[in-house]
Amino acid sequence: MKKYRYTVEYTLTAPDGTVIDSTEGREPFSFTTGQNEVIPGFEKEVSQMEEGEEKTFTLQPSEAYGERREELVETLPRHMFQGIELQRGQTLQGTTPEGQTFLVRVVDFNDETVTIDHNHPLAGVPLTFRVKVLKKEEVA
Repeated sequence: MKKYRYTVEYTLTAPDGTVIDSTEGREPFSFTTGQNEVIPGFEKEVSQMEEGEEKTFTLQPSEAYGERREELVETLPRHMFQGIELQRGQTLQGTTPEGQTFLVRVVDFNDETVTIDHNHPLAGVPLTFRVKVLKKEEVA
C-alpha cells in the first residue's frame, strides 16, 4: 500500500464550537499515512483528499480518542503525590514499573486522597476538523 506525506492546515473544534487546537499562526502540520502518527479518523478523512482541497468533518469518539471509561478514574492515597503541589485539572506524568510514561489528569484531592483520570482529555468528545491539504507527496 502506498504511503503519503500530507502537510495540512487545520482547526479542531469541540461540539460547542470552542477551538481546541489550530495551526493558525503556526507552521502547518505534517504526517505520513500508515505510521499511527494521528488519530485513525483524521488519517482516514485526510487520505481521501487531494492537494488544495478543503473539507470539514466530524469524528465520533470511536474514530478519535475513544469513549470515556469510568474505570480509568481512580482514587489513590495522597502520600503517593508527596512533594507535588496539586491543582484540579492539572496534568501529571507517571511511569509504569516497566518504565513507560503516561499522563493523568487530577480530578479532585483532599488531605487523604487524590482522584486521577487516565482517560485522554478528549475521550468521549465528537471532534470537528476543518482541514486544507497544502501538500500530498508519495513516500518510499
